[in-house]
Amino acid sequence: MNPSTGARPGRARRALGPGADRVLADTVRAPRTPPPWSPAAVDATLHAVLEEFEQRVEPWREAFEGLDEDVLAEAAIEARSFGADPAGAVDELVRGLFGQLDRWQQAIGDLGRRLTAAAQDRPLPAWAADAGRTEDVRWRQARQALIEAVARHHHGHLPTGPPDNRPW
Repeated sequence: MNPSTGARPGRARRALGPGADRVLADTVRAPRTPPPWSPAAVDATLHAVLEEFEQRVEPWREAFEGLDEDVLAEAAIEARSFGADPAGAVDELVRGLFGQLDRWQQAIGDLGRRLTAAAQDRPLPAWAADAGRTEDVRWRQARQALIEAVARHHHGHLPTGPPDNRPW
């Protein structure tokens, strides 16, 4: 090594000519899409999973929006007006709603698995974990609304006795 320059003997340092930095910048480009393991790609995948889930569960949310004993009474009245069994119509409606709750709950479990897989062994960001918890709360509220609607439809009010005497 040459002690005055710090370079090896026989190798001269060559400076890049004018405009070399522009030429390098034009030929070496950052990828247009981030690699699938990058934080930006993981974040985009998590958002896509949540967006797909939101579209999937929207009909279930709408089915339980405004659900109360009046909805069940309307089903009975409509069945009676067509000469059908009103109790059977209410029973069919309630069974259908419980079926929707089951599918909704399965979708929430699927969401958790898909978010975990999309995070690629990283902890879920708080916003993604909160979305799952929020959906679980919505499901519980819908289930409670259905139970209360059935109780009010059949009893005219909610039972107030000890939990062992409640119909649910």
